[in-house]
Amino acid sequence: MTLGHDKPDGLFQGIPGIYLLLLCDVIKQFGLDEQDIIHDLGVTRSELLRPDSRITMKMGHVAAQRGTALAGDMGLGMAYAQALKVTLHGSVGLVAMTSPTIGAALEAMSRFIALRAPFFKAAFATDAEEMVVSLDPTLEMDAPIRTFMTEAILIGVTIMSEQLLGRTLQHTRVEMTGPEPPYYARFRERLPVPVRYDCPRCCVRAPIELFHAVPQLADPAAAELARQQCELEYQELFPQQERFADRIRRHLQHSAKGKALPTQEEVARRFHLSSRTLKRRLQDDDTSFRELLEQEQKQRAMQLLQETELDISEIAYQLGYRDVGNFSTAFKRWTGLTPRAYRQSS
Repeated sequence: MTLGHDKPDGLFQGIPGIYLLLLCDVIKQFGLDEQDIIHDLGVTRSELLRPDSRITMKMGHVAAQRGTALAGDMGLGMAYAQALKVTLHGSVGLVAMTSPTIGAALEAMSRFIALRAPFFKAAFATDAEEMVVSLDPTLEMDAPIRTFMTEAILIGVTIMSEQLLGRTLQHTRVEMTGPEPPYYARFRERLPVPVRYDCPRCCVRAPIELFHAVPQLADPAAAELARQQCELEYQELFPQQERFADRIRRHLQHSAKGKALPTQEEVARRFHLSSRTLKRRLQDDDTSFRELLEQEQKQRAMQLLQETELDISEIAYQLGYRDVGNFSTAFKRWTGLTPRAYRQSS
């Protein structure tokens, strides 16, 4: 039976039990007693080892409180990140392992972070020079817990990227808000990338070259199946939380490559709505169909310019532009560069 299904506190978000088990193991590595973490939570190691085990957000928060209090300044987040393996993330990890590029893997991890760390939301962005995965908490939490989880996730992302590539990362760093903690000196040489402190936000910054790096197990067909599993899991765990705009964005992302994206009228029919109703519902989410469409056109344009040798006119046609001049104008508005200049800088 899956832990937490009774939802006694109304906070069930489906945190995999394996993450609590890993926390216990790291606490043991520090010479501390794991029973100080899980006592009175009503779980055992054997239950947490089950593939379908899940705990409530409240249980996860209590365990994090206890773990950070026990570990003090021992660097729990960094130690936890080092213990993470891609395979522990289930279907989300499988998406990452089989994605065609590291950029696609990190974008998927950002999209599905709520399945594994519902305390946070992630944002993924790229420009001509770098890609950034930023992290923000979705709930109020004490500073030690926030630091522990942020370190574990962001440093974990860099360790995962190394595992996927089978090589070290170059010119990549983690940025954290707040001052450098005393334990960083002990971990500095053991981490895959440096950590900078007193930064404006918590994120991973990497050169755009890493976006195009290919994982050792890249398999687009397997990645698509794993993504579908994640989408199904997301809908089961968060049936009320996904915005209508997110559904439209995902539909555009999954639209066939190599031809123009669907129009507002076509998407409205797909969702059994009138075009006017679709427009109103997107307005309720503070966006518009044109904005979502251009977001997807931008991502596809950047990918085609970087990864193919297609003529710019052919790229414009694939993205639904009949006039290459209109495409060039739009692309410069999105990125600050013309398509040709962007391709030359990649």
